[in-house]
Amino acid sequence: MKNQKLQDTIENLSMMDYIYDSIEKMSGENDDIFQKVSELAMEITRGKGCLLALLNGGKDRCRFRVAGGSGETQPRTAPVRPPLDTLFRDVVRDKTAVLVGSDEGFSDSVICAPLMIRGQVFGVLSLNGTKDGGAFTRKELHYLSALAKRASLNMENKILYESVYSNITDIFQSLVASIHHRDHYTKRHSTNVTETAVKTAEALNCSKDEIESIRRASMLHDIGKIAIPDRILLKEGRLTDEEYTVIKEHPAIGGEILKAVTLMDAERDIILHHHERWDGSGYPDGLTGNEIPRLSRILSVADAFDAMITDRPYRDALSVEVAIDELYKNSDSQFDKDVVGIFVSAYCGSC
Repeated sequence: MKNQKLQDTIENLSMMDYIYDSIEKMSGENDDIFQKVSELAMEITRGKGCLLALLNGGKDRCRFRVAGGSGETQPRTAPVRPPLDTLFRDVVRDKTAVLVGSDEGFSDSVICAPLMIRGQVFGVLSLNGTKDGGAFTRKELHYLSALAKRASLNMENKILYESVYSNITDIFQSLVASIHHRDHYTKRHSTNVTETAVKTAEALNCSKDEIESIRRASMLHDIGKIAIPDRILLKEGRLTDEEYTVIKEHPAIGGEILKAVTLMDAERDIILHHHERWDGSGYPDGLTGNEIPRLSRILSVADAFDAMITDRPYRDALSVEVAIDELYKNSDSQFDKDVVGIFVSAYCGSC
């Protein structure tokens, strides 16, 4: 008996570790995480089908939609139908996991566990029927409940992270907006550069995280210009050597602005180095070739191209054809030639 209890304890601890470790490794968009949670629920039980449904509206208006599932479940995005919706309402009301058998109006044994954030139910995780046709056990109820609690914590942390990230981004966007009010060129320029940089990153098969980083960095890449005096930033004629030296400080200033925000380390790196040159003659650090972060190299091409095809007070815009020729002429001196080739293909493909 003691050996059996010890074995059960070891098995339980092992399963809890596996659940926690699996949840910690989950990443991606919410729908991807919901699907992975559903698949994990099936893996740790004898479940024949799993359904993860989100609550729409308050608890007095319990309407659910399927957000993830595996096995023999209802189609994703479909509403949850009786008798499951009634059971789900009970789970939302009582905020506790339940186990019901086929003798309670269901064709199969069912386990349901609430997904909760800060004490409020936002969804229900349900196992519907066992693979061997038997009934679920209290042990499987315990496992599913533990999974639901850990998944809820993961989602809460993710939502908190996204909220903090969004708030920080909004603050920096406000700083950029202040530059836009001073220099209307910067607003159009930031929008254009973001569009072409993202298309180039996609064409280079960059990861989703990299694409989001370059999207944010492109919109913020001139944030350092907030410290540039108007007499230089808004000057209609060509800059003197001394004035150009001041302008060249804006990537480093942008890097300093973002330095205290560890959540934006990737964007800071891109912005800091987007005026480096392939041959090492750029600024602020004189990096060469592949020392320059790849996303900075993409932003560098997009930034220069839009500057060339835009009217400025001291010169007329170049044609697209001439600007493209300039990119190729300066490949392997100012720009990464591979990035230039992909950029031109992506830009011309969208024309």
